Amino acid sequence: MRKIYYILIIVLLSSIISENYAQNNYYGKLGYGFSPEGQPYDYDSIAPFLQEVANTCDGGVVFANSNWRDSINSSGLIPGLQKLVCLAQPMPYGYADMINFAWASYPTLYLDVPGDATNNWTNVTAKNLFLQMLINAADSLKPTYFFIGNEISTYWAQDSADYINWMSFYNQAYDSIKVHSPSSKVGTTFNYEHLTGNGTFVGFTTPYWNAFNALDTSKIDILGLTVYPFFKYPHANSVPANYLEPIFNRMGNKPIAITETGWPGDSVIGAWYASSAEQVDYVNTLFSMISGKNVEVVNWLFLNYLMDTSNTAEMLLFKSVALRDSLGNDRPALPIWLSYCDNATRIENTTAMQQTDVIVYPNPFSSTTTIEIKYNMQNASLVVYNLFGEIVAYLNNLNGNIIKVDRNNLSHGVYFFQVTENDKIFAGKLIIE
Repeated sequence: MRKIYYILIIVLLSSIISENYAQNNYYGKLGYGFSPEGQPYDYDSIAPFLQEVANTCDGGVVFANSNWRDSINSSGLIPGLQKLVCLAQPMPYGYADMINFAWASYPTLYLDVPGDATNNWTNVTAKNLFLQMLINAADSLKPTYFFIGNEISTYWAQDSADYINWMSFYNQAYDSIKVHSPSSKVGTTFNYEHLTGNGTFVGFTTPYWNAFNALDTSKIDILGLTVYPFFKYPHANSVPANYLEPIFNRMGNKPIAITETGWPGDSVIGAWYASSAEQVDYVNTLFSMISGKNVEVVNWLFLNYLMDTSNTAEMLLFKSVALRDSLGNDRPALPIWLSYCDNATRIENTTAMQQTDVIVYPNPFSSTTTIEIKYNMQNASLVVYNLFGEIVAYLNNLNGNIIKVDRNNLSHGVYFFQVTENDKIFAGKLIIE
């Protein structure tokens, strides 16, 4: 019996040592795809979502990934999602912005534009509009991470000849972006399972390394990867520790950003096992895979559940790859995920205190509202922002714990506010009827 106890103790210690080793050897940032509570039907909770990410690990990452245009008629204009995520930081929210401009939902391309319906990379008008939009985004947004193209090896499989035209455009875009925003890290993204042929359950059985080999890696500051090992492995703990070694070997010392990853929490579709327990196993497996590697960012696909009810195959596949369930409850994997950042617990506690110390009434309001802070301030300031991060109201020299805010000429909608006194920051949301 004593021998069994000794064995159990050794196993337990080995597990603890292994977990601590993984934690101590990941030095990058944690983040999420843009996923406020209630998405995609309700975006009233954008402010709490952005604040939570800002308070994650002393400043997390928000990943905004959408098409390069909001509609065909807006080709050449910066899409709203990327503008929102970039302009809302570093004030009022201190997260790192990561944006991607996609141009396909394979096999459908979005390269036809007004005046030229050619839907591939020979479309000169589309390339000029796309490039001008990227330059304007670099000038005005200056994001930390700037990706062009999503899961692009799929286009190699679709049209390898036109893929070369795409790579020529990417190289030109890279040079232009670096002129206008030298500090932005620029790259493109692959789906790892498609690139490597590790997607048996979804038909990804052929590797497409030629799509990677076509890159001029001197024009890749950081490589983006979407990583979904459940495309091949039914259980998270069966994913091998060297799963990502092929891409690490090819990238050398260049950094990688895992722009999307995760494991489904609900058994909705697919040959893999989906549960909260599988998510916990995947978090630990993931950080074991990247321990000691030059992985600069890891983004879980969604923080909050995707409430889409369309029941398309894509929605059923990805809607539960979230760290909260459909009722808004934290899944067990969330605290494990945050444990891979030393500052997560401390910062979460600070945030909770600040949120409970702010009361806004009435909210929504039509003419005047009151912000009450359970703390007597001295020489504080108030800044109000719209959804695009633009300052629309400012008050300074505030004392006491009551702030009256007049609507003035603001239109109805959602606004964010931040009250600052020295190193104390209180934030919240205002709704004008």
